[in-house]
Amino acid sequence: MAESETVSMTCMTTKNKFDVENPTVVVLANGRYAYRVDCPWEGKNGKKLTAFKFCSQAAYQRSVARGSPEGEEEDDLAEAPAINSADIRGESLVN
Repeated sequence: MAESETVSMTCMTTKNKFDVENPTVVVLANGRYAYRVDCPWEGKNGKKLTAFKFCSQAAYQRSVARGSPEGEEEDDLAEAPAINSADIRGESLVN
């Protein structure tokens, strides 16, 4: 049976600390690993707050072994085509 992992997180907006068991680990665009958790508090106008905390590759591998979703949203962003200023202006980069 897998061990439960408790991580202490800090909401950067409210500066409040909270503990989370088995947080989701994502791969950031720069290749680093981070825990990603929704904060238990809401921001102004009901905005959802998210806390991130860097972690190790070993933590990422444990997260994958547990079967937790690991960065599905970030993967979607990585596969999306890049938009450049020529696309916005309607110009073609191919001559």
